[in-house]
Amino acid sequence: MSVSEKIGNVVKESEIKDILRGLFTWFNVVIFTVFYSSLILILFPFVYFVDKERHLLHHLANLWGKSIQLANPWWQFSIEGAENLAKKGEAVVYVSNHQSQADILALFILSTRFRWLAKESLFNIPFFGWGMRAAGYVPVNRASKKSGEKSMKASSRHLRRGTPMVFFPEGTRSEDGKIKEFKSGAFRLAKALHVPVVPITLNGCANLLPKGSLLPKLAKVTITIHPKIQTTEMTAQEVMQKARESISSKL
Repeated sequence: MSVSEKIGNVVKESEIKDILRGLFTWFNVVIFTVFYSSLILILFPFVYFVDKERHLLHHLANLWGKSIQLANPWWQFSIEGAENLAKKGEAVVYVSNHQSQADILALFILSTRFRWLAKESLFNIPFFGWGMRAAGYVPVNRASKKSGEKSMKASSRHLRRGTPMVFFPEGTRSEDGKIKEFKSGAFRLAKALHVPVVPITLNGCANLLPKGSLLPKLAKVTITIHPKIQTTEMTAQEVMQKARESISSKL
């Protein structure tokens, strides 16, 4: 057998492993998504009237993330700075870089309270999107000014009730891992409500589900929660710049 043939066989074996690993991962994702989303939808009518913020439903979403993590031996997660997470009833604005569609999975693994701002199209995905809507996450159509204003009002409502909000201020996933320019909405909201901003760096999420690919890869993800940035003595632009520097420092 020639060297080129041997290389070709190795490549084929690698591709087959990638496909099998991807199928196994997606099988787990689908099963857990259907299970937890169905449970969220079933419990929603009972929870809504006693828990307007639907914290129990969000807790189930956290369990969804943890279940996928535990079922996937090829994904490793480590958390740094957990002491910087908001305490129960404390309103903060979390801002994170955006590397993958699976970024929210990493954030659910933190097992902390939050609601997140997500593009409206995700809420139309069967089970996954239905569960998101029932759990009180906030949809936004970035092309619509009216939708943007509505999403900020919903986010403000959560924060006033002591529930943190998660924003991806880049607005879209980075293709090369480098941080894109930030949009200022999350920082202006934090400034207006006098709540601190907590930057989060997701490093390695790009391999969870690479942009433009349906095949998850081997991934070692580090989630870094940075110290709070107080907004009272700074402008929204200054807070945004400091948050960007914090996030970049761990990439």
